[in-house]
Amino acid sequence: MKLSLAEGLMLIALDDEEGRLLAAAEHSINHGLLAILILELSLIKRVSFDNGKIVVKDTTGTGNKVLDNVLKAIGGGGDTVPVTIKKIAGSFEHIQDDVIELLVQRGILKVESTKLLWIPVSERMDNANYAFEQEIRDTLKAVVQSGKKPTPAIVILMSIIHSCGILEEVFKDRDALIDAVKVAKDIGSTGFVDDSTRVVLEDLKSHFGTL
Repeated sequence: MKLSLAEGLMLIALDDEEGRLLAAAEHSINHGLLAILILELSLIKRVSFDNGKIVVKDTTGTGNKVLDNVLKAIGGGGDTVPVTIKKIAGSFEHIQDDVIELLVQRGILKVESTKLLWIPVSERMDNANYAFEQEIRDTLKAVVQSGKKPTPAIVILMSIIHSCGILEEVFKDRDALIDAVKVAKDIGSTGFVDDSTRVVLEDLKSHFGTL
């Protein structure tokens, strides 16, 4: 069972102890999920990028309803990824819930309600199958600490995790975090993704800096 990049990002963005979104991700996670979904659409050849602008190549369904919804929202493309995110964000206010639903359906997350006098007052997400998140964490650490060659998917995931300000959720040790930040901020320019993706990742760094 392979996770989408959005599902991987969501797992990292959730506080494992509190069972809810990390405070550091609150202002950026919706844009982060949309960005990583668009980038994943490029990995599976539904879109490509030309000078940072989206070119729609194939509108065939992916089998992932969240990816399909974003592909549909992109329409004919033609805009940069940051501009597209700004345009469609209003239609994806519940994008976190949609991705969490995928994780629940896979049996990876379990949603539990907190009750007060039998009235549900809040929900928490419990990681029912931590192996998936552990694999992501181990892979990111291997890239930083052991020099493991990252796949394009890992380059994208690490870059967006950094842009969302939650890299320290993976690298809790201060020295390890310093090393991780050095790697993450330039990982798109190290030759592990094509030039068109590199341009998009650079554009997104600027975009997240404005949030």
